[in-house]
Amino acid sequence: FDRKTGTFSAYRNDPYDPLSLSYNEIYSLCEDRSGVLWIGTWGGGISTFNTKKKEFTHYKRVSNNPNSLSHEFVWSFYEDEEGILWIGTHGGGLDRLDRRKNEFSHYRHDPGDPTSLSNDIVRVIAADRSGILWLGTNGGGINRFDSKAGRFRAYQNDPNDPNSLSHDEIRCIYVDRTGLLWIGTNGGGMNSFDPGTERFVRYRNDPSDPNSLSNDFVRNIYQDSSGVYWIGTQGGGLNRFDRTSGTFRRYNEVPADSGSISSDFIMSIYESRAGDVWIGTWGGGLDRFDRTRGTFRRYTEQNGLASNAIYGTLEDEEGNLWLSSNNGLSRFNPKTETFKNYTVQDGLQSKEFNAGAYFKSRSGEMFFGGINGFNAFFPGKIRDNPYIPPIVITSFTKLNREVKLDVPASELRTIRLSYRDYVFSFEFAALDFTAPGKNLYAYKMEGLDRDWVYTNSAKRFANYTTLRPGKYVFRVKGSNNDGVWNEAGTAVAITITPPFWGTWWFRSLGIVIAATLAFLWYKRRRTSIFFEAELQAAHDAQMSIMPHSDPVVKGFDISGICIPASEVGGDFFDYFWLNDRRTKFGLAVGDVSGKAMKAAMIAVMSNGMISSIANERFSPQAALTGLNRPLFAKTSEDIYTALWLGALDVESKMFTYANAGLLAPLLKTPMSVSALESSGPRFPLGALQDTVYEERSIRVEKGDVLVLFTDGVTDARNSAMEFYDYECLKRLLEIMDTSGMSAGELKDRIVRDVKQFVGSAPQRDDMTVVVVKAL
Repeated sequence: FDRKTGTFSAYRNDPYDPLSLSYNEIYSLCEDRSGVLWIGTWGGGISTFNTKKKEFTHYKRVSNNPNSLSHEFVWSFYEDEEGILWIGTHGGGLDRLDRRKNEFSHYRHDPGDPTSLSNDIVRVIAADRSGILWLGTNGGGINRFDSKAGRFRAYQNDPNDPNSLSHDEIRCIYVDRTGLLWIGTNGGGMNSFDPGTERFVRYRNDPSDPNSLSNDFVRNIYQDSSGVYWIGTQGGGLNRFDRTSGTFRRYNEVPADSGSISSDFIMSIYESRAGDVWIGTWGGGLDRFDRTRGTFRRYTEQNGLASNAIYGTLEDEEGNLWLSSNNGLSRFNPKTETFKNYTVQDGLQSKEFNAGAYFKSRSGEMFFGGINGFNAFFPGKIRDNPYIPPIVITSFTKLNREVKLDVPASELRTIRLSYRDYVFSFEFAALDFTAPGKNLYAYKMEGLDRDWVYTNSAKRFANYTTLRPGKYVFRVKGSNNDGVWNEAGTAVAITITPPFWGTWWFRSLGIVIAATLAFLWYKRRRTSIFFEAELQAAHDAQMSIMPHSDPVVKGFDISGICIPASEVGGDFFDYFWLNDRRTKFGLAVGDVSGKAMKAAMIAVMSNGMISSIANERFSPQAALTGLNRPLFAKTSEDIYTALWLGALDVESKMFTYANAGLLAPLLKTPMSVSALESSGPRFPLGALQDTVYEERSIRVEKGDVLVLFTDGVTDARNSAMEFYDYECLKRLLEIMDTSGMSAGELKDRIVRDVKQFVGSAPQRDDMTVVVVKAL
């Protein structure tokens, strides 16, 4: 209800419109702080409606509804003087939309009617000065359409007439200032057409003439404000056409020249009001042409562009460029050189648009067509969300179990933990529901992390393992869907209490006892209290070399944990970058035989030697071979170090690894679960003096999961002295659906399964699990 005008706007369920209200019986309404109206229905669940932000409008095909778009794939648009929108589709012919009446009319090819549309794939729509529509089809040539009479006349290729259209697959039509039609074809070059004489003039590629058209697959024709004709081709780059001489100047991609055009596949050409010529390419992003120097300035995904495949370019009244692509819609500010990207969550018909399917009406309304209909909107009404969202803690877990707190998690400000709580995590959220999937987050643990760790809505949690006793502050901040950050965020002060032997009073008491019972302590230094102290020292040494949080590696999700046994084995794992560009990543998982301080010191020494040789040329095979000799010399005959080393090339997703005695990791692909066996000797380090190890390489694909583990997993025993064993773990991975699980969830699931199997039986050995998932 509009109180000013005293009028109502009705919102009802339309069974043919999936974007309408879900049900007509309304029982509750609530507007949240971000301007989203939540509507509770009786029988249709919940609907949401954004009362502040003007969303994009959809036009889609609805089955069995003749008053809807005729086909999902939209190739072209034109709005005539009466405000009628004409739409070219891929198989549905030509659609006429009267938006005042919201009525569609459809024009299709009729084999029995020579005055009907010649082909139902309409790629291009253009209009001449008299208002006649010219339609370019994919196989039926061009059609002259008299919209008042509803009649079509086709012009097609005649092999016996050199003055006919050169090819019947049309990709673009441009009407220049003199009324001449310029037609780009898919393999027949470019044609000019005089509607008065009805004669075509052909321009084709001549391999022997460098001044001819560079390629016969013409995607775009555009005349700029100075009268220059620009022709974009599919594979032949950009052409500048001199109509007087009939010659072409070519601009092609030169890989070694950053000032050349970024791609030879030209999808759109547009001159802005500022006089800049913008080139949308397939694979090279957006280019700005410098007329003075004859060079190009490139803008790609690295600059913030949604995709390097640009299909259409339009300019709004504020000078921003709107770019359609195969990954959504981008708004580009040429002055600040910044991008704002829009996705399906903002109301797009699909993330994928179509080449040539873009149009701006006289009123400034923009149309972009794609594979699921088209979007229509006024750029001035698309405003960024200014709302700064509150950031709250939504859950706190300890040892992989959610903790019941005395206050709501959102009000948690302090928390006290014991040194035994060696695994805990926070889950958090930004309270903006405009498009929650686009909210961003950053967190850090003051006292541990130097920098913020950035993440997205799919990973709204932070995990921490084996933090030393002391005081910390966990901070998290977040943004709304348009990147407006709440920099203050929220924070939780954390106190981790030490064991009793780490307190000041115990240390003081120890000094007194040591002074008075020095001789007795010397004789009985292996008594239980000092054995426990040794175990704790070993535990601290062991835990100090392991990561305190999961790494952030582009294209991968990695999570690991080491759960020590009561008598501390020698398990350890570590991550390390192999170069400053962070394109090569190292991973180590080890298990030292023996217990307590002796094992822990060997683990620390092994880890330190690995870190010292981590560099760009890091080779797992060479590293193991080089580590074996000093460990053989420095360790006793009953101490061995099983070690698995891997080097990951983040860009190529190649994993190179070598194994010295550790259990073969398991690799889960969509097809199977298999052991990732290594080649060459499998002896642990320190066993034989001159062992030469070998390495292997594999390429991991999206969705592949690699699970590394020590024998503390497979040798875990229950009260009946039954082993969990290798096959149990393999079967678990076979039955798990890992597609929707994060690496942390997979790791926790494995640990939980082992603990359920062991039950009340004691843990006899360290247990280490590291999961690597390719995204």
